[in-house]
Amino acid sequence: MKRVTLMVRHRDLSRLFPGGLQLVLEDDGCVLDAIAGFDVEIRKKCEGFPVVGFRSLLQMVFHPVEDRFYKQASINAQTREKEFLNVKANPRLSLPDGAIIILIPEGGCITDWEEQIR
Repeated sequence: MKRVTLMVRHRDLSRLFPGGLQLVLEDDGCVLDAIAGFDVEIRKKCEGFPVVGFRSLLQMVFHPVEDRFYKQASINAQTREKEFLNVKANPRLSLPDGAIIILIPEGGCITDWEEQIR
């Protein structure tokens, strides 16, 4: 088992976990597992997903058919030693213990927006 921290920068989600959320993942856990764990914790705090039009954070940021993050989703991951992990290009990359992930579901500087699958 390993621990990772996921910080989500979104007006409706940041208020639920302002300092991020520490999650316990299996040894081969990836960023998708961390996002799914975040969704579990949101369901514990709220009756429904707090962002109108979506059922989960994973639905907001990940294209399940093409197995990739949407263009407007900004994601940065790094090790404890501040080594960059390219999880946007490889969402199934196994995260190391202590990884820190910062996720912005709707990056403001992106011009090529994609319609999310609902």
